Amino acid sequence: MRRWRHLLAALAIGVAVSGCGQDQDPDVIPVDPDAPSTTSRTLERCPPGGPDETTPAAGCLDEDGTVLRP
Repeated sequence: MRRWRHLLAALAIGVAVSGCGQDQDPDVIPVDPDAPSTTSRTLERCPPGGPDETTPAAGCLDEDGTVLRP
């Protein structure tokens, strides 16, 4: 019985990991701009003076690590 549990757990992990792909588009644009979204791109540091017109919609990080959005 224990062997089956281990087999099922390994199978579940394998299925979950295979769902993540390298082909995911990093420029996923959320449908609702106020809703959280997931992307593979990390946020960059904010330019001096805070977010500006070059800052992506996802925002940037200030000195404290807080996300600031334009």
